[in-house]
Amino acid sequence: MVLAVDIGNTNICIGGLDGEGHRTVRFTARMVTRPRCTADEYAAELKFLLDRLQVDCAACEGVIVCSVVPGLTQPLAAACRRLTGKTALIVHYELDTGLVFRVDAPERVGRDRIADAAAAAALYPLPCMTVDLGTATTYNVISAGREFLGGFIVPGVLTSLRAISAGTAQLPPIAPEPPQDLIGRNTVEALNNGAMFGTAAMLDGLADRVEARLGAPLTVVATGGLAPHILPCCRRPVRYDADLLFKGLALLWERNATV
Repeated sequence: MVLAVDIGNTNICIGGLDGEGHRTVRFTARMVTRPRCTADEYAAELKFLLDRLQVDCAACEGVIVCSVVPGLTQPLAAACRRLTGKTALIVHYELDTGLVFRVDAPERVGRDRIADAAAAAALYPLPCMTVDLGTATTYNVISAGREFLGGFIVPGVLTSLRAISAGTAQLPPIAPEPPQDLIGRNTVEALNNGAMFGTAAMLDGLADRVEARLGAPLTVVATGGLAPHILPCCRRPVRYDADLLFKGLALLWERNATV
């Protein structure tokens, strides 16, 4: 089994990659992202989580770390090394990803976007657009020739809702949920439906424009915890893959690791 660590701005997700090609996600767990934590602190928290899941750290084949928080990349890699004895493979664009980067500064592409795009290029019909609904909503466009063409980055659904609540006197904080109807009949419904249907309309609209630009049918793949709430609001078919990023990490491990 390979231990996969995805360091996000809000949460750190841990997964166990096993089976053929390490594409079976045996378990997942989450920790809150705390930028000031040390390697010692993260090692203790990781050990607690993995012990609860009855994971034998010493039996791990290796570790792969994907991070969009540069200050935490090395502390988490060090924490994993203390638990497993393995040096982590760090995701970056210079790995063998199976992609050709057609962007201005590939070194600045988010590591999570690289993992999502690598998985999409390997597992779905191309051209393809991935949509990752996290703290930021990130869109990646992959051409029929496995070229990473770039994409779009917009504030995430929760980020937007928190911002509008904090910046206004009469709009309350809400937790998004599946809308019951299109038009909100009160303030809470209006906020919720605006976030859900607004995100869906943006997804549909961007996909239509990318499809027209590429001149070929576009596969759209969504991931992230809010995707199941938003995809029913979309007008075009969108595939949901909860483990897209971890599948990308499994692919990157297979292509780059030397055990």
